[in-house]
Amino acid sequence: MSLTKAPYYVLMLTIGLLLVVLPQINITDYVQSTITSKFIVFALSCLMIVGAFIAMFLFYKPKAIQVSKLDIILLLLVGYITINRYLIQPDYGFSIRYMELLGLGVLYIILRDISYKNYVWLLLAIVISGIIQAIYGNLQLLGYYSSNHSGFKLTGSFFNPGPYAGFLVAVWPIALSMYLFKEKLIEQLQAQTNGNSKLANTILGYVFEYIPLLGVISIILVIPATHSRGAWLAVLLSSFVLLEFKYHFVKNTLNRINITKKIALIIFTLSIFFTGLLGIYHFKKGSADGRLFIWKVTTEIIKDYPIAGVGFDRFKTHYMNYQADYFLKHGETSEALVADNTYYAFNEWLQFIVENGLMGFLLLAIGVYMLFKIKVRDKNSYYFLITKSTFLSIGVFALFSYPMQILPIKLILLVLLALLGSLDIQKHTVFNIDKNTKSYAIWSLKTMVFVLGLAGLSIGVSYTQTLDSGFKTWKSALNIYKYGDYEGAIDEYAKAYPILKKEGEFLMNYGKTLSMAKQNKRAIQILEKSKQHLNTTIIETALGDAYRGVKEYNKAETAYQYAGNMIPVRFYPLYLQAKLYEESDQKDKAITMAKVILNKEIKVPSTAIKEIKAEMKRIVTKKPLGLKD
Repeated sequence: MSLTKAPYYVLMLTIGLLLVVLPQINITDYVQSTITSKFIVFALSCLMIVGAFIAMFLFYKPKAIQVSKLDIILLLLVGYITINRYLIQPDYGFSIRYMELLGLGVLYIILRDISYKNYVWLLLAIVISGIIQAIYGNLQLLGYYSSNHSGFKLTGSFFNPGPYAGFLVAVWPIALSMYLFKEKLIEQLQAQTNGNSKLANTILGYVFEYIPLLGVISIILVIPATHSRGAWLAVLLSSFVLLEFKYHFVKNTLNRINITKKIALIIFTLSIFFTGLLGIYHFKKGSADGRLFIWKVTTEIIKDYPIAGVGFDRFKTHYMNYQADYFLKHGETSEALVADNTYYAFNEWLQFIVENGLMGFLLLAIGVYMLFKIKVRDKNSYYFLITKSTFLSIGVFALFSYPMQILPIKLILLVLLALLGSLDIQKHTVFNIDKNTKSYAIWSLKTMVFVLGLAGLSIGVSYTQTLDSGFKTWKSALNIYKYGDYEGAIDEYAKAYPILKKEGEFLMNYGKTLSMAKQNKRAIQILEKSKQHLNTTIIETALGDAYRGVKEYNKAETAYQYAGNMIPVRFYPLYLQAKLYEESDQKDKAITMAKVILNKEIKVPSTAIKEIKAEMKRIVTKKPLGLKD
């Protein structure tokens, strides 16, 4: 199908604004605001875009629908994820990621209708967004703006430096390639605007020369400050590919030297590369060891769920259970020093296999293969290079982080996938309307699209409003909890419960509040339900407190022990066990646990640990101290 110029430009402007604005969104009225507020804005924007697209479809005559192999494999992948999530797996939880996937899928269909010649404007919008984030990050470093994390000065509009660096990594190759190939881009744009004045063409030249240059400069200034080694590596590799394609310095060098020198050069280059990797590893060794440990535990999940995985967005449901089992089996090894509550695998490729199994990974591998086998015309080769270098950059970063959990990064990826689908010269026509097509057939098609579209929009608007209310109510409950008004917080949680009853973190917060309010029976119900969608030491210790409150001491002991196995270096679960034994008149166990705590090595000294050890001395010596637990 095709769109006439005026509404087409409106659609382009709307999508362009979404690309510029979405990464900047952080509305603090929402819980987890850097994630949920972006999602709400994205959902509302998608509904607006779909509404406009349906209107244009009704008023303008559709022509042909062409499908590429990439379109088919993406459809199969989304279809498999959906079937696996809802039909194959025994349970599924609330998932913003899955709703994002559906929204991105709809947006992909619309983007595929845009001519590849106009994607340059969308790419420019992405670069502008990256410039805004880079400037914002620098202002955070200079102290003009606060960050969104108490432990870091630099987060941009994201929740920590990792996603922020990932977003800049996704923008970087687009900005660099647009600058390197600015002559071709400007030439194409000026060819499309033959009727424009010389002044307009001059302005176009300045825009597409200096905005990408500003993007390159601003990003390269802030990327080192993120301390993200994965981001550094991604920037270096994507830059190398782009510069080699532009200047052919490696190719020219290899052509001028003999085979002996070639081998020596390759060995030298590899030596530098691996030395650099070793340096990067030792730069933040503790963090690197933590990732290696997470990958090690993650492979155990894959062994148990090899075919279909555990289900989309359910890594966090299973991981901490496997970490607890690991330490239960191996004891408090040196790896315990880098263990923590973990929501991501810090390797998207591994996490994809965990959640979707080898069947899903096979579809993904086929899709990645097709990305690089798509045939494009020679005159569009620089577009192809932009997409490939960006895929490389995101793919490398995905080896060490979680870019596919970050909506603005996925939106960039979507634009590039749709661009590739448009560039493909081997598309097949699956639906065609020409002058011989009967008018009633066209109107029947339009009526069907209108009815289905209107129904979809109605459901989408209603559900988005419901989620909007749920996220704000959850945030209100957390704020009330901070002031110690547990009953008031419980009332707010009860309002949001029908909306978020399968959201693991919401249930964790709700259950913890119920436990603090001594509503132990209800707390047990909510926390046990939370474990179906998420598990952390917070859930297990709160569950232990609730069982302790109803005097089910054996179950309380099991929960505390499990929390201790999850992160063995933590003192608090052991302290709770000791207090449990004391309360339940198990004196020998209380003294034994107190001695364990007194002899335990301290990872990070704190006032809380000093108080815990003082309380344990009281238990051992029978001297009263009165530490509050």
